Amino acid sequence: MKKFGLGLVALLLAAQPFATGIAAAQTAPATDAPAAANAAEREICKAEKPTGTRLAKKKTCRTKAEWDEFYRLQRAETEQMQRNDMANKTPKG
Repeated sequence: MKKFGLGLVALLLAAQPFATGIAAAQTAPATDAPAAANAAEREICKAEKPTGTRLAKKKTCRTKAEWDEFYRLQRAETEQMQRNDMANKTPKG
């Protein structure tokens, strides 16, 4: 009887990952390619403070791709300014 109980426990433990995998597959939402495409084209709005004021805010809305391009251009411009600054500070001699 003791061996039967241990065998039953071993069987239940072995079947547990399989059963949880089935339950997870049944509760997982179906992904739609058009829904994912719409999420990428969704506008993201951010409030920006113009320089020189503490009160006014300007709302700017862009898609994720447009925000990524905006930040990429900002980084490139900053790096260019830093390179130019370092070129002016190098000792000539």
